[in-house]
Amino acid sequence: MGVMIGPLEREFGWTRAEISSGQFITAVTALLLAPVAGAAVDRFGPRLIGLIGVPLYCGSLAMLSLATSNLMSWWALWLVIALASMLVMPMVWTTSINGYFHRHRGKALAVALSGTGIAAAIVPMLTFTLIREVGWRMAVVAEATIALLVAYPLVIFIFYGPGDRAITSASTTFAGIDPASTGVSVREALRSVRFLKLAGGAVIFAVAAAALTFNAVPIVIAQGIEPEIAATIAGLVGLGSIIGRLVGGYLLDRFNAAKVAGMGVLIPLVVIVLLLAFENSVLMAALACLILGLAVGLEVDGCAYLAARHFGVKSFGTIFGTINGLLLFGSGIAPIVANAIFDVTGSYELFLWLSTPAFLTASALWLNLGPYPVFGQDIATSDARPGR
Repeated sequence: MGVMIGPLEREFGWTRAEISSGQFITAVTALLLAPVAGAAVDRFGPRLIGLIGVPLYCGSLAMLSLATSNLMSWWALWLVIALASMLVMPMVWTTSINGYFHRHRGKALAVALSGTGIAAAIVPMLTFTLIREVGWRMAVVAEATIALLVAYPLVIFIFYGPGDRAITSASTTFAGIDPASTGVSVREALRSVRFLKLAGGAVIFAVAAAALTFNAVPIVIAQGIEPEIAATIAGLVGLGSIIGRLVGGYLLDRFNAAKVAGMGVLIPLVVIVLLLAFENSVLMAALACLILGLAVGLEVDGCAYLAARHFGVKSFGTIFGTINGLLLFGSGIAPIVANAIFDVTGSYELFLWLSTPAFLTASALWLNLGPYPVFGQDIATSDARPGR
């Protein structure tokens, strides 16, 4: 979306905060409906939700091309996108992974979610090229069509949840247990201190990191770098996220996941230093985007992994859906705040300084999650046990 800020500014005369306001609609929708979508995943299985969600989301994204200069039309279209996006949220895909993998769950999550990193590496330059050749409206339609043609066949032919009859018997025989039966209830999870720490850390990190990723192109352009080069550089966020996911997945399986994720969310501090200290440097901007991707890649996987380990998979869709809703709420607010600061000050520098305590706070919360609970034991009791 960041690549389109310039063309939208020129065509409609909107401020950057107004352009980013669509993300706020997604944020509020996620806050209200993500837990409901998560419960639907628990009830009907991730496969059915994915089969419905992918075409609806791609169609709603293509409809963004119908926007007019009336800001209300922009908001209405983003509401449609927000509703459809509830059916393609990470908990749809991670519910299936967590149901099948335990010992190698981190690596499985990393491989499964690396697709978003691949998209993040390709989309900025693809979008820039399409806008230059056919305009931003047809660029949106083209990208939605590509997403549908790539993703939907994969969902149809190879995406199954642990409850799907075709493969449940094989997976449960191998594991010796029914993976869907382990874990705590939604009520137990939401009342626990560890849920507040996990969700709080995720939201705080998302607020700061989402503003950086959403505005990667404008931030790099503000460094004095040409738009085409900035779009190419922003693609390194995607490459970094792939590396962050794969390396992070290995570390999550091998070491205490709270410590891995807690240290990982400090990585963007390096990004802030590079952006503040080196202006007009293509090399430093590229390095900053690559490093930012490392943190972003680790964060979602780490959060999903920690949620499964601390609360189990019995109600994972609802629990992680609630966390996703809070996370997306923070992610939706962040670009508006960052661009409002730019509209007032003409720079992203103040936003970069304000992000620093956010990353430190998120790290502290995740580092103090405590040990993994033993299911069947009161989670409130396990909250009181010292961490290891």
